[in-house]
Amino acid sequence: MLIRLLGPVEVERTDRTGPVQPPQVALALAALAWEAGRVVSVETLLARVWGEEVPAGARRTLYTVVTRIRRDVLAGEGAVVHRPGGYLLDVDGSAVDVSRFRSLVSRAPAAPDPAPLLDEALALWRGEPLTGLPGAWAERARHRLAGERKDAVLRWARTMTGRDPAAVVTALSPLADEHPLDELLAAALVDALHAAGRTAEALAHFARARRTLADELGVEPGTALRRAHRTLLRSGEAPTTTHVVPAQLPVGLRGFVGRAAELERLAASATGERPAFAAVCAISGPPGVGKSSLALRWAHLNRDRFPDGQLYADLSTVDPAGAAMVLPRFLGALGVPESRVPADVEARIGLYRSVLAHRRVLVVLDDARAADQVRPLLATAPGCLTLITSRSELSGLAVTAGASLVGLDVLPDEDAHRLLAARLGEARLAAEPEAAALIIRRCGRLPLALAIVAARLARRTDLPLAEVAAELARSDADLQPFAHGDPATDLRSVFGRSYQDLPDLALRLFRRLGQHPGPHLPLAAAASLAALPVERTRELAAHLDRGNLVDLRAHDRLHVHDLLRAYAAEQGHAADSRAARRAASRRLLDYYLHSACAASEVCYPHREKPTLRARARGAAVERFAGQAEALRWYAEESPALPALLAEATAAGLDRHAWQLAWAFSEFMQRRGPWEQILRVQEVALAAADRLGDRLAQARCHNCIARAHDRLGRDEEAVEHFQRAIALHRDLDEPRLRAHLHLGLSVSLHRVRPDEALGHTLRARKLFRQAGDAVGEARALNNTGWLRARIGEYDQALADCRRAQRILAELGYAQGEGHAWDSIAHVLEAKGDLAQAVACYERAVELLRGCDDLYPAAETLVRLGETHLRAGDTAAALDAWKRAAEGYDALGDARADRVRDRIAACEQRR
Repeated sequence: MLIRLLGPVEVERTDRTGPVQPPQVALALAALAWEAGRVVSVETLLARVWGEEVPAGARRTLYTVVTRIRRDVLAGEGAVVHRPGGYLLDVDGSAVDVSRFRSLVSRAPAAPDPAPLLDEALALWRGEPLTGLPGAWAERARHRLAGERKDAVLRWARTMTGRDPAAVVTALSPLADEHPLDELLAAALVDALHAAGRTAEALAHFARARRTLADELGVEPGTALRRAHRTLLRSGEAPTTTHVVPAQLPVGLRGFVGRAAELERLAASATGERPAFAAVCAISGPPGVGKSSLALRWAHLNRDRFPDGQLYADLSTVDPAGAAMVLPRFLGALGVPESRVPADVEARIGLYRSVLAHRRVLVVLDDARAADQVRPLLATAPGCLTLITSRSELSGLAVTAGASLVGLDVLPDEDAHRLLAARLGEARLAAEPEAAALIIRRCGRLPLALAIVAARLARRTDLPLAEVAAELARSDADLQPFAHGDPATDLRSVFGRSYQDLPDLALRLFRRLGQHPGPHLPLAAAASLAALPVERTRELAAHLDRGNLVDLRAHDRLHVHDLLRAYAAEQGHAADSRAARRAASRRLLDYYLHSACAASEVCYPHREKPTLRARARGAAVERFAGQAEALRWYAEESPALPALLAEATAAGLDRHAWQLAWAFSEFMQRRGPWEQILRVQEVALAAADRLGDRLAQARCHNCIARAHDRLGRDEEAVEHFQRAIALHRDLDEPRLRAHLHLGLSVSLHRVRPDEALGHTLRARKLFRQAGDAVGEARALNNTGWLRARIGEYDQALADCRRAQRILAELGYAQGEGHAWDSIAHVLEAKGDLAQAVACYERAVELLRGCDDLYPAAETLVRLGETHLRAGDTAAALDAWKRAAEGYDALGDARADRVRDRIAACEQRR
């Protein structure tokens, strides 16, 4: 067994290795392991685990924590022994990595060759000690161990400088940056750089260390650092240069707009008259988003901060492996004669950094492809700034160079409008505001796309904006309107430079994303399109995300800009066969159908389950941990439903079309928008008609009827319920027929109330025949509600109360919520307002809890009316405000009517 503290707290056992959780358990184990074999008092343990403010009950909790360590963490491979006053971890010292580290380091000086022992000791480190653990004791332990590790690294460096100086430089460089005032570290790094043949860098590092000591402590270097410097001077002089002030920035973009927050972040990277460290800032974002424009804008605005000049390199055509070949041009611009530029790449880098050591220079590296491409070109001297643009994230520079990362997205609507106005004039946009808004929307607020369209309109002052907007709308999935003669500003060419850098599998995934009908999709949908495992798809999506071709968001969702999606679709048509694209489309539809049915089972377990065909090979399906997760999936994916049905219809997959509409219908019926439900279900009905599937047709008519009912179109609702019942007449489907009679009764009570009760009683009989206790109880509740409408209050109340008890016993919260609403309605009619209020509140609680939002809002309206009847105006207003919020969440216009009622009531107060 090995207890690891030099990184995240872990225990390596014979059967497994794993982290120790939660933090209290990890802290307690660390506190005991820190003094393995010695008793640790209870007071000490309490202070180390909970800090100075030990909460009440902590001693009892400590007993539980120790029990967990014995039983779950150590599991018999070590023991925590109770001793008078405390606890002892009964393990050998070698079973704790801290003890093992200290033992190896202490033995090293007496060994014939200390290096192997020091190597073994340093290899035990896996990151920051006690990673993530809170509290003063953990922080003190980390500080102490960091000092011990630094000393061990220094000992190892002295041993290894003559053998492998490059490895020593790699090990010492981050430590020297972390401890700029440690002269022993600085001296060791100077020695290693010199031994590695990087004398110019060694001189630069000595100069930087000397300046830091003078600025921070007001002292000159001590003996060790001066000795290292003398060794350098004896080896030869640093190259001499002529002081030249380069000014290589290209012309900035005229009409630059927006990006105020990003400009401020860049300014913060170069704050101060004489910064103590070199700054690095990397701007990343999707192709065409304006990274170079932003970098050059800031560079021109801030040239005065860099009195020793500005260097510029376009790296788009530079081989990443050969980026150091840019250095001769930079060195020449800085005044180094060509004859003094070394042939060796490492020597060139050292010379470049030495020349910049006492200068304040801005280095702009445009369109870099990878972090390794820019590392040789970073200006490392204090007061310098390296400003990088890249289509990739370059997060590695944040780790190795402390770079500030600025992510760039499309423009906000207001700035997109300003960009067009800067090029076309505000008057021209004001004359056609709707067309201007459509152009901005079709360009996806991407600066390059907007600039291309603006350039065309600027050439043709007679061309109406509406004509261009209509052309863009017609070519929704086409990039031709964004073509340009200059490859640097042609949208396809700009996108292509990012696309061509992708590995094969990432290329295929990106092309497949063009087949999704919307800009947002779950990772599992992308996996289905590509016929890849979800985990592999996540890796590839992360690659695309780093290249800013997609945005990998929370909950494993991808966002693809509309124009990039159009480009992906074009590449898919060019590279993939029609059969391959059809197979991908089928997998996507299978993913949505099977996932929606899985969500339906979680959210609406009492609902009927259709018979699905097997998924196509390679199609994934979502598994939902609970209702909240399934509802979130429904909410995120329902906007894509109309396009998915159109895709299924175009592919001749009519069964998919009506089943998809059915699988989403219950969620949408509870939330709306019901006009969209009608459009979706009409497509589904047409598919069912083509199949000649009467059961499917009846289900579609049922959904259409329910949507009409929500919209208050009672006659239309009655018509579709009756058509559905007629289709079911010869089918042995008593449960489905029962649902239809129940729905018909609700719509009928408003237009032909004398017929409504008969259909409810018929529904109840059919539910009983089908053995559906939930349905029978719902029908009983409707029976009571309808009896109340005709004044039979006592029987109505008895029916509704009985329905509520049955539904509660069956665990059907939605039906129980409706039953409480019915009970409240009857009680209000009987004049028992206080009880009615309580029942309405219970109904709202249940309906909201099961996501039945529209009935919950209706119930709140009735609750407000009851409060008003009872003379409690404040409570009525509160209920109506909650109702208006509910309608707002549904996008329902009834919110305005409720607010009118609120306003009228407040005026009367």
